[in-house]
Amino acid sequence: MFKKFTPKEDISSSTALKSSIQRQHRQKLLAQYPFLSTAALPLPKNEDADEDLDSDEEPQPVQQRKKGAGKDKREKKEDKRGGGKGGKKGRQQEEVVEDQSEEQQGAGEDEVLTVLDTIWPKKEGLTLVKCKDALTILALHGEPLFFQHFEGPYYPTLKILHKYPALLPRVGVDRGAIKFVLAGANIMCPGLTSPTAYLPPTSANIPSGTPVAVYAYGKEEALAIGLTAMSTDDIRNINKNCGVETVTYLGDDLWRLEKI
Repeated sequence: MFKKFTPKEDISSSTALKSSIQRQHRQKLLAQYPFLSTAALPLPKNEDADEDLDSDEEPQPVQQRKKGAGKDKREKKEDKRGGGKGGKKGRQQEEVVEDQSEEQQGAGEDEVLTVLDTIWPKKEGLTLVKCKDALTILALHGEPLFFQHFEGPYYPTLKILHKYPALLPRVGVDRGAIKFVLAGANIMCPGLTSPTAYLPPTSANIPSGTPVAVYAYGKEEALAIGLTAMSTDDIRNINKNCGVETVTYLGDDLWRLEKI
């Protein structure tokens, strides 16, 4: 698909998407890839900041006592001044304001940053890039994120997959198939069933027409993304013909493309 892809020749149009259209793409991505809706991992702690916090732990009780003492004095004065109905009404209004602020704070804490939010922040606008052969690319500030062929499934780019390996189910090819995959060839069943290859067990059978990450024996990162031509159980049992159609691979023109 991207073996020979030249932006100047193959891109026909580039359009900034409206908010309503962006929401549709977001919903479809979340429906196809539930992993995108999971919470993103928290950032690593700053050790220097932790040390600063530890150094401030001792004086905290003193400050709290001073603040508490001032609060007690103010409360006593308010009790003396507001012993009547007016004082009671003022205290009730203050309690309502405090309850509202606590609810707003709780609502903010409930918001969870998802994996999709880290890839495509909600406030950032996407660009739809239309190419030849019914190929469309979703780009953020010119960087390709996902692409689609006709009305088929969405595919992440390999760069996105390397950041989030759990996004796609995986299959593995043997060493002999690596050079063919890196040349853009489709993956035949024997290359997926040899002793150094990998297919998921029957309990995790991958249906036909599913985007998959293609790994190579002894390598940690995916070397390609493909579409299953038959289920992984059929690949294992039939063991002939094409098992996975190669969609994009390391070194193709999409991999080399940084901005559109």
